[in-house]
Amino acid sequence: MSELSQFWWTAAAFNEHDGYSVRRFGLFSAKHFLWLGIAVIVIALCVVLYRRLSHTGRKRMLIVVTALLISDELLKYVATAVTGQFEISYLPFHLCSINLFVCLANTIRPTKTAKNILYALCLPGALIALLVPTWTVYPMWNVMFLHSETIHILLVVYPCLLLFTGFKPDYRELPKVGAFLAGTAVVAVIINSIWDTNFLFLNGTAGNPVLRLCAEVFGDVYQIGLVIILALVWTLLYFPWGIYRIRRAARLKKVMTAAA
Repeated sequence: MSELSQFWWTAAAFNEHDGYSVRRFGLFSAKHFLWLGIAVIVIALCVVLYRRLSHTGRKRMLIVVTALLISDELLKYVATAVTGQFEISYLPFHLCSINLFVCLANTIRPTKTAKNILYALCLPGALIALLVPTWTVYPMWNVMFLHSETIHILLVVYPCLLLFTGFKPDYRELPKVGAFLAGTAVVAVIINSIWDTNFLFLNGTAGNPVLRLCAEVFGDVYQIGLVIILALVWTLLYFPWGIYRIRRAARLKKVMTAAA
């Protein structure tokens, strides 16, 4: 890899060159906060712009965001393939990558289920990835670093656009969301067993602090911790909307009773 600019290096190249313990920015360091700040600004600007657009304009913006997501993912494949660094583990079977297909499906044909998948899985997953990134091995001027940051920012942008323009999450959709996640996990287990990969982080914590904490508590069955965390996240995400629906139903009942 010595003849290849470090801008194109993957994690494998950096680990081979510098060792597995070298990290080029720390969690909640100045560099990390810089990118968190960029993420907040981009997300806020996108939401403000989206809210001001007409119905047709919003549909076009979702198409643009979806196209950027797919282009960002394709950039990873092209960059690693051209430089001879492509690995099976780059295929889109991680949770965030899978949500690219959900974004595409919702852009083509919006459904309540797709929107709830994006709210319940994509949004918290992408936010956690930005808060505790696993790509700290890369310098900031690197194609894989830029890809990792930008694609997760876009994965937060998409559900936020829906959330701030009328979409109201519905806890009654959670069984479908759970079925989607379970089906995805089954596929990931099969692929992991065939190619010895770590899709959905089912075969290792990959240096993620949240996953490492689960491993410290539950040991080799740290996946139990993932299920518990997911249940807590869904409770936090859906509890306010459940209260909203209960109160709205009570108000409607009161109005109908008064009218009668």
